[in-house]
Amino acid sequence: MILFTYRLNGAGWAVATIANERSAMSVPASYLCDALGAFVDAVQSLFNGNFAECLWEEEPGIVRWEFRREGSRVIVKVGWDQTGGEQLVGEGDWLHFSEEVDRELDGLLIAWGEEKYFEEWEYRFPKEGHYKLKQGIKQERDRRKAVR
Repeated sequence: MILFTYRLNGAGWAVATIANERSAMSVPASYLCDALGAFVDAVQSLFNGNFAECLWEEEPGIVRWEFRREGSRVIVKVGWDQTGGEQLVGEGDWLHFSEEVDRELDGLLIAWGEEKYFEEWEYRFPKEGHYKLKQGIKQERDRRKAVR
């Protein structure tokens, strides 16, 4: 199982936490890029593909997120690019992971709203990616019900 959280930590800073059954990793996100927007676009794209990635620019370095979908399973790999630093790999149910991401997005909207999110983060809330994620989740739920 893969668990995911995402929190704003103040103006221009956020932290994502990704966990598998054995360990967890906190990953900072900075104002240098639209980290959440890139992440949501990558995750929702797996409803139509098998591989996606996104990069978070940091000070210094880059965090690389890789997502590989294999049927109803997803493999998530996150780590510091080119530094040989900490990495985490998790595997779990694709629908569960996408629902985790959706729940965090809903929570951000409740806690911050779109305007306050923009003021704190300096990037717009990823509304279109969030909508596509919700649509993909609904279709995946419907597909799984039809298979039963």
